[in-house]
Amino acid sequence: MTRTFRTGALVVVAFSMALALTGCVGGDVASMSSPQPTPSADPSVEPTPTAEPLDALTTVVALVARPEVLELRDADGVIVAALDYLSAPSDAVATLTTVFGGAPVDEDYDGSNHFPPSTAHRWDGFELWEQRYVDRWEGVVDELSLGRPAFMVRFTATSARDVALNTADGRHAGGGWDELLAVQDLRQNPSGCSGPYLDYVEDSRVTPDGAPYVVKVSVEFRPTEDTSTIESIAAPVPVYEDGCA
Repeated sequence: MTRTFRTGALVVVAFSMALALTGCVGGDVASMSSPQPTPSADPSVEPTPTAEPLDALTTVVALVARPEVLELRDADGVIVAALDYLSAPSDAVATLTTVFGGAPVDEDYDGSNHFPPSTAHRWDGFELWEQRYVDRWEGVVDELSLGRPAFMVRFTATSARDVALNTADGRHAGGGWDELLAVQDLRQNPSGCSGPYLDYVEDSRVTPDGAPYVVKVSVEFRPTEDTSTIESIAAPVPVYEDGCA
């Protein structure tokens, strides 16, 4: 009798332990298999806007006249872009409109014996002269060159719309004329057809009969009427040493 009771008790204990274990395992499985909540975005927090790419032309703070290109430089003196005088004037005007932050004032001019019809695009002290080889000039210029470019530039002030206007050595309109004349490397045009110059390149050309020749093309200085200061700086300007073209 006692033995039977002990056996029954053991069975009850074993059964209870089995239920307990089953309950624990079942709880763990349920916990592991239940989906976890996904954090939702806080509607009160606004997403950080993506920064727009910076147009490099908006970093230009200076235009530098060179005999073959107009350089656009940033505050560190790095050349952001260079406008070739033989390139399309419309592209140059579009680029400079971005640099100056606005469109130019345009004015058309008739041609003469020395200059073709042109359109001056002005931003205050900066001028871009678009050359139009039409009318009696049509056929005279078979190919663009630095002597007969698609456009020229002219500085008449130290800056235009907060953009500095300089030569490669830092000279600008309004600078002292006597100071310029004292520069050792200054070159004078013997014919007097163009002003003195410091910066120039040699443009190799060929005559209609096939003979090669070289034309110097410069960044030209012109004085005020009283020759006290530099009135203007222009490029590219051919230096015709044997006479005016």
